[in-house]
Amino acid sequence: MNLNDMAQQGAPGAAEDPAAGTSGGKTPATAEQQAQFDMLLGRARTIMGESAEEWKAAMQIDPARAAVKMGTQTLRFLAQQSEKAGQPVDPMVLLHAGIQLVKDIAGIANDTGLLPDSQIEPFLQQVMQESMAEYMRMDAEEGLMPPPEHLQQRQRAGAGRQPKAPGSQGMALAHKAQQEGMQ
Repeated sequence: MNLNDMAQQGAPGAAEDPAAGTSGGKTPATAEQQAQFDMLLGRARTIMGESAEEWKAAMQIDPARAAVKMGTQTLRFLAQQSEKAGQPVDPMVLLHAGIQLVKDIAGIANDTGLLPDSQIEPFLQQVMQESMAEYMRMDAEEGLMPPPEHLQQRQRAGAGRQPKAPGSQGMALAHKAQQEGMQ
């Protein structure tokens, strides 16, 4: 199963598109992306498993906040470690691993009675949105991207100019996550 299949597992309406030759017209993962996804998700699950008691206790207080905090910190730590090792994680791999990790956490919360069936979809949406915002906030805090206030100032200053398209790792990634990951 490739990372697109895993991230889209259970998505309603994901039908075969004969014209595109792939499921839903999406580009399948390359072997390198799939290997990164498998390694990243496997390591994230291991880390989460090692600290299971801590994050399960936090989930009893506030399931969504705990999922955002633990999931974001875990994936961000792994992405930084990979970058330090000279093997940066493909942004789409990071996104799909995040989607799957959020689904894993939702499943555990549901299985333990912390999250009723009727709240799974809203939980997934909330946690994905807050996780992306938290990831970007942490990057801005560490100077890896401009803080939101700086971006707003730049937008106001360039109000009369034609805006540039966002980079592949910018807001387009967040928008794509909302479009693909929440189905």
